[in-house]
Amino acid sequence: MNKLTHNFFVKISAVFLIVVSILVFIYSSAGIYLLNEYGFHSRSAEDIRNEVFENITKGYANTVFYSYYPARVLESFNLSGYQNTFSQKNTNFFFVLKDSKGNILLSNYSNEEYQYSRTYTFEYDFNFPYYVLPDDWDKSNMFVIDCYVSKTLKADDQYRLADFWIDAVYSLRFAMIPIAVVSFLSAIILFIFLMCSAGRRKGMEGITPSGIDKIPFDIFLSGIFIILYAEFELIGNSSFIKPTYAIVFLTAIGIIDILLVLQTFMTFATRFKMGGLWKNTLIYRVLRSVFIITGKIFSGIRYLFVNLPLVLKTTLLIFAVTVVELIVLASDPGQRYLGVLWLLEKMIIVPVILFIVIGLRKLQTGGEKIAAGDLGYSVDTRYLFWDLKSHGENLNSISSGMAKAVEARMKSERLKTELITNVSHDLKTPLTSIINYVDLIKKEDVESDTLKEYISVLDHQTARLKKLTEDLIEASKASTGNVEVSLVRTEAGLFLDQIMGEYQEKINSYDIDLILKKPENEVYIMADGRLLWRVFDNLMNNICKYAQPSTRAYINLDTENNEAVITFRNISKFPLNISSDELLERFIRGDSSRNTEGSGLGLSIAKSLTELQNGRLDLYVDGDLFKVVLRFNTVQ
Repeated sequence: MNKLTHNFFVKISAVFLIVVSILVFIYSSAGIYLLNEYGFHSRSAEDIRNEVFENITKGYANTVFYSYYPARVLESFNLSGYQNTFSQKNTNFFFVLKDSKGNILLSNYSNEEYQYSRTYTFEYDFNFPYYVLPDDWDKSNMFVIDCYVSKTLKADDQYRLADFWIDAVYSLRFAMIPIAVVSFLSAIILFIFLMCSAGRRKGMEGITPSGIDKIPFDIFLSGIFIILYAEFELIGNSSFIKPTYAIVFLTAIGIIDILLVLQTFMTFATRFKMGGLWKNTLIYRVLRSVFIITGKIFSGIRYLFVNLPLVLKTTLLIFAVTVVELIVLASDPGQRYLGVLWLLEKMIIVPVILFIVIGLRKLQTGGEKIAAGDLGYSVDTRYLFWDLKSHGENLNSISSGMAKAVEARMKSERLKTELITNVSHDLKTPLTSIINYVDLIKKEDVESDTLKEYISVLDHQTARLKKLTEDLIEASKASTGNVEVSLVRTEAGLFLDQIMGEYQEKINSYDIDLILKKPENEVYIMADGRLLWRVFDNLMNNICKYAQPSTRAYINLDTENNEAVITFRNISKFPLNISSDELLERFIRGDSSRNTEGSGLGLSIAKSLTELQNGRLDLYVDGDLFKVVLRFNTVQ
């Protein structure tokens, strides 16, 4: 038995046989119904065929008179559909519709041989449900339709399907019941075998789940119900299928349904054998997650209690102990003297404990303030005693020492900034004079080529010196925050398009292929347009100066966790032997040989201006890859 339940081909054969058995049972049951409905045991096949054909012919005749003929008279939109239905290639039904005077009104009959004919009379009641007939339409009371059924039944219609079933059922009329019983018993036996073999695999001990068995069981059932519902809707809208093909269509649907039901029972059997059927459901996982979250909430409450202020926590603890002690004392009313002693103890101990806890709280607050940067905070040690007082004085000494150190550092930075600013301003006046005189000399008619070369060098170097002084002043303002900032809702992609257009010609002159990538949707940030432009301008200048010619540079705009992420990437033409933090410092350049123009202030200024706009600038160096990442919070 184990060999059979573990053999894959045996199980496949069992599935095939059970499908066949169930289909045979269904069709034999349908045949038994037909036997009883039409009396197959007491009547001839011809009599049964005539009765069935009679019903089909009546239906076709009604369709012709009440639908096809009015559609033809009115030339309605569905006329072509009726013409196609009653064409000789699509039906074995032929007809001749005549009025009361014998005039042929509508016909598809052309003297074909027929095996069956009927004549029906219709009385017009002037009330067609879907048509408003014209006034000149023939409203005589009586209409006659001669109906014929083709002798050969070539077309796939209801006659051919009925003829097939009548012959099939009639030939098997005495075997239908035994066939139904045998197929039903076979299906039951095969089903039991498949349930026993569920989860069994050749060469493996115990139950081995398949990929389907690992799907949450409620999700699996939901998928099965969705498929069955879709099949139900498809069957309800299957009027487009020809009658002779309907049996094939329904059989295919039946096979799919049988396989789905079998798979459901087999995966249920496998899960049942393995145990944990309930645990392998999405509902269980959701409830488990709810319990876990609830547990974390209670843990959070416990954590909150643990981290309550020291005084409050101590008070609650004393209160809880007092309540317990009161309950104990109340259980023995005779111990009144013990109660008095307990009261005296509480009156002495509780104030002492609270006094110590308040002192500890003062020290705790002082440590938190100093750690947060409030170096001017001083712990009040007037009501502290012993070690608590000594600890408080130490905290005050630390605060005072740190305040002095920070003040000295700030004073030094302030002096540096003021020096740079003052020197830059002092340089501007003589530099402006030099630039003006150079401009005047350039306008003179100088014939000496050497002198012209000297003038060109002076012009270039004075322009460079002017740019340096401007950068120094701007760097000083940016580092001290002495810059007016006006944040407005700004579309980041538009600024990038503008900077691309501004630098396109310059970038091309350096033989650099600049590529901009941004999302289709607009990305809005809060920024100062003037400062944001200066940041982009500095970064683009950096690419022009230091990017390797004949390479690509990239500007990417993305959104990530409610942030706009703007990335500038390029390959450096100089070895980057310094860290990212060093490159962001003032006067530090990637070109250690200082062969390129620049002050070494561009990245430092860009970082300071970005931070003034509540953004963040990060710089990354990986070999020769140079990358600057700007991050701003997005807004709607």
